Amino acid sequence: MRRLSMVRKRGFFLWHLLVLIMFLSCAVPGIAAEPVKIVVGWQPYDTISYQVAIIQELKLWKKYMPEGVEIEFQPALQGAIISNNLLAGKQQIGYMSILPAIMAATKPEQANIRLVASTGYDDGQRCSIIMVRKDAPNFKTPDEAIKWLDGKTLAAPKGSCADQFVRLLIDKKKIKPKEYLNQSLEVIATNFRVGKIDAAAAWEPTVSRVGDLVGEGVARIALTGKAIDNIDSGALVMRGDFIDKYPKLAEAYIKAELDAQRYMLDPNNREKVIDMLSKHATGMSKRILWYSIYGQIPPQVGGTKERAWRPFIWTDQLRRNIFDMYGFLHKEKIIKYDKPFQGTIDDTIAQKVLKDAKFKSPLGSIIGQPPSSDPFK
Repeated sequence: MRRLSMVRKRGFFLWHLLVLIMFLSCAVPGIAAEPVKIVVGWQPYDTISYQVAIIQELKLWKKYMPEGVEIEFQPALQGAIISNNLLAGKQQIGYMSILPAIMAATKPEQANIRLVASTGYDDGQRCSIIMVRKDAPNFKTPDEAIKWLDGKTLAAPKGSCADQFVRLLIDKKKIKPKEYLNQSLEVIATNFRVGKIDAAAAWEPTVSRVGDLVGEGVARIALTGKAIDNIDSGALVMRGDFIDKYPKLAEAYIKAELDAQRYMLDPNNREKVIDMLSKHATGMSKRILWYSIYGQIPPQVGGTKERAWRPFIWTDQLRRNIFDMYGFLHKEKIIKYDKPFQGTIDDTIAQKVLKDAKFKSPLGSIIGQPPSSDPFK
């Protein structure tokens, strides 16, 4: 009888232990109690999310995600596509420039969208770039190029960071193009080849691909965002319901992002970064990909020493830039709100990840290198 009683007590203890484990696995937020699929939207043809190639190739996310989590990385040609997918619930995480991020964050009736980390910024060296046809005059200064744009046919992908720059340029410099066309990057490249447009705003690596520094030479850079002090800034964006349901998974992914940004900043990894990226950015040579992020834009057209900075978190400067962009887009009647909702710019998790990893912002910067430094030439 005594032995039977001990068996019953042991069974009772094990049963309660099992119940406790099941309760904890369901009750602790962010722990995957069942298979979870996360879909990440990114742009292989935009330097603002090149680090996603590193995350995939080195499987960095697996270092931090628990068993049962699957991640699908979905490529897109433009941030506006990712923005729409986030709003539709087709993706939980996305990489994009500030304009499409703001567009997504101003539709609360569709989804709560949060800007959770910075993927980098620069002095208009990535996306705020105006290219002109190859037979355009040789401008002595960016201001000369801006005046030449009056009465010309200009193009950009609408809803993109390039579109943001064109709108700001027109507003600040009071230029009046003959036409301002909505064209994709591929159409812009084709139209430069056949001479159908005078100028266009585009982003890297398309700028390097069609330009005369290391690319086809069907167009050339005339000015950058430096002409009007417009910075290019990128955002890691997440759906609020994903963060609220799986805070630990959101944190795990942001840890992988930190690792990838640090890997990209290390000069010893540059060739490996391009090797990884070339598997995803098909149609782009390694030389083009290298120059798009590590190459120097000539100072006479507005190039600066630093090609990009990696602050990881939302600094005061970047927050002001976002608020300024809200005000401008509202004035242009593109969005309904003139400032972000409370909680939209939320780098709480990124701040924690940075602190836990014992790093400080900025993580570092990329100094532009001349074409002669290209290891793939």
